[in-house]
Amino acid sequence: MERFSLINRGEILLWNNIDELKKLIKGVDLIFRKFPEVFEESMLLSREIKNILLKIDPFIELYTSKTCSKCLNICCLNKNSRYEYDDLIYILALREEFPIPDRNLKDREPCYLLTDKGCRIPRYLRPLRCNWYFCKDLLKEMETSPPRAFRDFSNNFNHMLYLRQQMLNSFFQSLSSLKVTDL
Repeated sequence: MERFSLINRGEILLWNNIDELKKLIKGVDLIFRKFPEVFEESMLLSREIKNILLKIDPFIELYTSKTCSKCLNICCLNKNSRYEYDDLIYILALREEFPIPDRNLKDREPCYLLTDKGCRIPRYLRPLRCNWYFCKDLLKEMETSPPRAFRDFSNNFNHMLYLRQQMLNSFFQSLSSLKVTDL
């Protein structure tokens, strides 16, 4: 269980080693399964984050459907859509299955989650960078929305980011409270 000392912020550098990525996922999942009472706050906050993402999804979808379908410069590449440790913690705190690729990923390939109809997983399970990356064309389109709708979207998104930070703080605080013998 010494691998958990490697859990930190930033991109997961195991996309070229799927077996190691699976071990990391299995280890973090085990923590949530073995100590649900210790990580109860993290799991509660992850559900609040999910609810906000479900709430803002229609707004984002409205404008991505207008913009992305016409785009010739696909930004959904593996190098732009990799999960970070924070994403892994969030998804496993939700008690959801982490979307593991079935092979090693090349940076310049289209994202392994991309289909001809868009992403194959719901927005709340996507890497944070997928949810907050808005190209200039998409932003321009979003800014045409009614001011109140854009303000609500922005406020909800900022609140989600705040809750995410609280969830991560709770997770790392709870993790530090466990003894090595507990693991």
